Amino acid sequence: MTKGVLINDLELGYAPLSAYHFARFTTDKEFHSNVFDSHVYIIAQRKEVTFSNFFYWEKEFELSFDIEQEDNDNVVRCVLPFIQENIASDLTKSIELRLHNRKSTPEKKVGPPFKGTQAFTIQSTDPSTGKTKILAQYTPDKLFQNYWKGHINVKFNGDYSDMLEYNVHYVGKSTEQNICERLSSHSTFQEILTNQDSLSFKNIPSNEIMILLIRIKDNNTIVKWGDDSTSEDITNYLTDYILPSDKTISLDAEKALIKHLQPEYNRILYKSFPNEKDLINKDYHNLILYGLTDPIKLMYKNGELKGNSESSNRDYVSVKKK
Repeated sequence: MTKGVLINDLELGYAPLSAYHFARFTTDKEFHSNVFDSHVYIIAQRKEVTFSNFFYWEKEFELSFDIEQEDNDNVVRCVLPFIQENIASDLTKSIELRLHNRKSTPEKKVGPPFKGTQAFTIQSTDPSTGKTKILAQYTPDKLFQNYWKGHINVKFNGDYSDMLEYNVHYVGKSTEQNICERLSSHSTFQEILTNQDSLSFKNIPSNEIMILLIRIKDNNTIVKWGDDSTSEDITNYLTDYILPSDKTISLDAEKALIKHLQPEYNRILYKSFPNEKDLINKDYHNLILYGLTDPIKLMYKNGELKGNSESSNRDYVSVKKK
């Protein structure tokens, strides 16, 4: 008997975004383009993670700061060199830092140590023209993701893994329109923002509700040929089999994640999944697996789903042929 396994690696199409930051990004054309292939999304919640204690080391061209999470005693101390490939390389232009804190207003500005800063922007100004250009912008989540993907050089003193735990409220899909358009008029998203209490007494839900955009990173197919397999069967598979499209896999992944995570705001929980129309019963394979390649952790009522860059260290959601 021939058996086949289809292994699908899922990854974040963009760093996790708070509801507040996602709303600001939905009108950005570059962001739209970056997430065009993120067809699955997760609406989750965790206590807010922010920056504080900024200090610029002028001689070294380095910025030091802390990353903190509300009600978490673990503080991660960071050093970020400005002079690196994806930030700045031209020393003839001035380098400036802007801090973004929703609690800082013209009437009541947040001063040193700038506790609760949600994001910061590094920008440069050309002295000859006076024009300012944004070099980089980071939230804590974007800094973490850029680091583990190897996009930036940053030094962390401390373990930030518990800051990457997200309580799942909803899983959805968007295969026929850009995910920004889908979520900009999403009734359940608004319902969560309205009904969900903040996890921290002094905070507001839009700082804690997070959007995780998921895309298909890679697929691997493993086949074990049985004694009843013919050379023609093997040849036909090797020459003719085509992996399902990312959209097809995303449709299946959404159902698999909903059934496994049972999010409270999903009205359809796919308890009878898979049926005869689903991928497992139309494709060659007997087993389909979905795993997260990013080092995040999805928390749900009956457990947790752990992601990891190493396949042996991540959890998988499985779909078996009935």
